[in-house]
Formats: sequence, C-alpha cells, structure tokens
Amino acid sequence: MRNGSAIMTAVLVGTILSGCASGGGASEGKGAPVKAEEDAKIDLQTPVELVFYDEQNMSEDMFNERFAKPIKNKFPNVSFKVIKPGKGTYISEIAASGTLPDLYYTTAWSFPLQIDGGLIMNLEDAVKKDKIDLNGYQPTLIDTIKAFSPKGELYALPYSNYASVLYYNKDIFDRLAVPYPKDGMTYEDAIALGKQLTRTEGGVRYTGFFPGNYSFTYALFKSGFVDVANKKASFNNQEMRQTLELLKSGFSTQGIEYMDYTSALNLFYKEKTLAMIPYHFELGRLEGIVKSGEAFNWDFVQAPTLNGFNRSGAPSLLSVSSQTKHSALVFKIISYLSASTEYQTFLASKGVLPVIKNDEIMKSFGSSLDYLKGKHIEAIFMTKPQSMVKSTQFDRVPDKYLTQALKDVVTGVTDINTALNKAEEQANKDLLPQFK
Repeated sequence: MRNGSAIMTAVLVGTILSGCASGGGASEGKGAPVKAEEDAKIDLQTPVELVFYDEQNMSEDMFNERFAKPIKNKFPNVSFKVIKPGKGTYISEIAASGTLPDLYYTTAWSFPLQIDGGLIMNLEDAVKKDKIDLNGYQPTLIDTIKAFSPKGELYALPYSNYASVLYYNKDIFDRLAVPYPKDGMTYEDAIALGKQLTRTEGGVRYTGFFPGNYSFTYALFKSGFVDVANKKASFNNQEMRQTLELLKSGFSTQGIEYMDYTSALNLFYKEKTLAMIPYHFELGRLEGIVKSGEAFNWDFVQAPTLNGFNRSGAPSLLSVSSQTKHSALVFKIISYLSASTEYQTFLASKGVLPVIKNDEIMKSFGSSLDYLKGKHIEAIFMTKPQSMVKSTQFDRVPDKYLTQALKDVVTGVTDINTALNKAEEQANKDLLPQFK
C-alpha cells in the first residue's frame, strides 16, 4: 500500500468502529462492490440528503444547474450537502473530517489517493447489472480510469471529457497578414507559424505561439513520473529530454523569452499580444470576456500533434463512497449523469465535453451558448487521444522542479541533462519521506 493510504485506512477503520461512518465500509472493505439493486432497493419517496464532495469547487449556481436540478428531476427525494476541498476537507484529510461523502466528483489527480485509502467502491458489478455499455464511451476514457487501479478495476465513471485546442487571436493574424492556423498542424508547424507572427508592428510587440510546458506534451510519454515500486522519481529519461528539447526549440526558433502558462494566458486574454496558445478546452475566461462586453475576435483549431497525438488527459470522475448507506441510489445517480443520453446532451449544450459516443449529442454541443456560434467547434472533436500514462498520488511532487528545469534550459542557465539531474535529485528528497 502506498504512503498515506496506511494512515488513511487506519483513520477509516477507527471512524467505522466508533460508529461515525455512514455504513457498509467495515464489512465490505477496500474495493467492495456497490450492492446489487435487489439487496438495496432504491426508495424515491423518503427524503434523503446525500453528501456531495465537489473537488472542482463549482459555484452554487453551476452546482444547481448541472447537478442539483437535473438530479432532482430524476430522483425527487434527493437533496445535497456540498463539501468543497479546504483545510480539513482535502481528499487526504477527508476520512478524519467527521463528515464522509456519499458521492465524489473529482479529478484524476486525487483519484489514486481515493483508491489507496479505500474511500470509494468498485463499480464493476453494478455496471454489469445495469448493463452499462463501456464501449459506448469515448476512446481511452475507461482504459484511463482502470489504469489508476492496482488490478484494472473500475472505481469511477467519467462525467465530462477532456480535449485540447489551439486558441488564436484572429485580429493579430489579420493585422500581420498571416494566414490563420489550420487543423492537422504538428507542433513544429505551429512553431514555424508562430515565427512569422513574432515581431513588432505599430509599436506593439507580438508573440506568435506559446510552446507550453512539459504537461502539454504528454503524447511523448510512455510512463509516469514517479516509480512507486522503487520509491523514486522516474522522469529523467529520453522522453523528458525530447520534451525539453522541443519546448526549448519552440522559444528559441521564434526568438521569444521564456514564459509560463500564467504569463501566456495573460498575454492572450488580457494584453491580446499573443497570437496562439495551446490549452485545454474551457470556457471560463471566454465567458468572462463576453459578459464584460469586451471585443475579442478569437477562434480555435485542432491542437497541434506530437507523434500523431494531441495532449492526453483524464476525464472528471464520479465515484461512490465506500462509506455510504445509499450505495445503490448513489450509483443510479452517477450512472444517469455519466451514461444517459438525456443528461449528456444537456451537458453538451452547455459547452461541456460529453463522455459517450453519440452523433446527436455532438450536434448539440454549445447550442445554448451564443458566443460559440460561428466558431470552429468541430476542432474540439478532432482531438486524437492517447491513453494517459499510469498516474500516482505523488505525481505533483516533481512538478515545480520540472517547471524550473524547463526555465533553466530555455534561459540558458544549464543544459538539459544537468537540469533533469537536479530536478530528479530534488524530487527524490521530497518523495523519500512520503514513502515511509
């Protein structure tokens, strides 16, 4: 068992024995399947309040729109108490919080910790009983979820999908008389196009293409960043060296200075001097610009490819707590959110990427959002997914050191091998106490 899970499991056992748990966990244990419907008949009459863990930290309006109201229509007796991550309620602390969730809405980053801590249930039996067609999901989603578990079990259902696009500022292209980017470009193509746009015009310095950072080049990686079995970092390899070389070239070829994503997003959305930025599809910033009434002539195309793939990414996830008294009901709720055409169509109309394969759902994408009309929405669905590499709960430990390594390489402070050796040494120092 990985570090952290032993402590968490001990806390869980203590909570269960003291009678604070919501039921079920002590006898079922880690990875227990959701009870069959015959064993736990779903009551849609008696009021029940479910504790909903919202790791995505939604606004109250968004939670009501996307969860509370649609669920109420299908399960009229259900209401929610929402818990958000914060001091005492992060996933690593939730077992000791005194209020255990019934339903988890989380990301891939915390998913290994949920599994290792025995916080969520194995859903395979319930999926089979409800005859949910796992082949009906978009490519790689189920494989990605199963890759997180020790033996390939299914501990969650996907809620929304992930895709990357290449956003671009049409005004900059028009002003500099450069053709717009196209679908199907490689990373090298995007860098070359960016070079044409990186110049000073009318007293304004324009930057063509932000190359991104190592986290946007997952298509190059075949393994994770932490070797749990050997208790050490595992990113100092040819894949990462190739990644840093590519990103260094992205900056140097255009003659632009190093910047991180925070700076690049500011240049694109606020300063409006960055022509192209590869990023995951999300609408928050664009909605803010629309609501402000600010003029912004933007669009997007397919994200540039590496080795034939765009960036891989994990979906947002729905899981059933191993401590809930209402496992059958909670599973019915998450299966409705994840696998029903009705709900996924509703979600798609709001500009959220659906997880099931259905042409009609795709056609409804963004239909309720006026500011997406006329945009190249097809680009979102041109993502060429690659299964995410096996992740662990420790994957964020090396992040700051890899980020610094890239900066040092791009700015000429050191060479790639030296930068990675230093990052690996620093990461291992931080990882060592976490494995004990």
